[in-house]
Amino acid sequence: MSGLTRDAAAVLAGLPAVDLATLEADAALAVRTDRKHLLAWDDVTRLLAALAPTHAALEIDDRRAFAYDTTYFDTEDLHCFRAHVQGRRRRFKCRTRLYADSDVCALEVKLRGDGEQTVKLRRPMAARRHGSLDADGRAFLGTCLEEVPPLAPTLRGRHTRVTLVGDGERCTLDFDLAYAGGGALAPGLVIAETKSALGRGSADRALLALGSRPGSCSKYCLGIALQRRGAAPLELRPLVRMCSAA
Repeated sequence: MSGLTRDAAAVLAGLPAVDLATLEADAALAVRTDRKHLLAWDDVTRLLAALAPTHAALEIDDRRAFAYDTTYFDTEDLHCFRAHVQGRRRRFKCRTRLYADSDVCALEVKLRGDGEQTVKLRRPMAARRHGSLDADGRAFLGTCLEEVPPLAPTLRGRHTRVTLVGDGERCTLDFDLAYAGGGALAPGLVIAETKSALGRGSADRALLALGSRPGSCSKYCLGIALQRRGAAPLELRPLVRMCSAA
């Protein structure tokens, strides 16, 4: 499993397996509260061990780590990026995501409303259309957003993901993150994200017990800040210094 340390891989291998159909039926979580954490691999190993009694690992064709290829869309003046950095209560993110191991692709929109909850809307698309917004895609956006701004491909990134599934919750571990055009997450770091109804799942409690506190670690915002360091807002500069592989 690329990027996994030996200790983390050993604990991961000991978890029970869950298939994709069960994950989508039991923990699809289209409406959820997301919490992001930046972890070193030693803490990832401890997290996996803490979740072993309650969580299973997504497994497809004997694999538990999967390659993701994502293209993000934004306006010319980076409306989506700025809305996230400024913490606007109403904001959205638009991307196409290719699940590279299965050649499955989807157009995804994540909406943030007045509260903490995120709504994820998804439309399957042909893998050959990855990284583009055609007329059907823009029509789908029209059903998700009150007003669709002029969007264009802005950032492309690739990473590896492990998905853990608990009772009504998920926890994802993203690593080997690198961006086309430059910039990468330092190899010793992992972005852990919990996804549950209220943000108080067992994975959230396990992370708090490890001394980790959730923070802003959007893969899109990180990539933009890494590639445009001179224009990176002050709020993101500590994150860039912590995360950068170079």
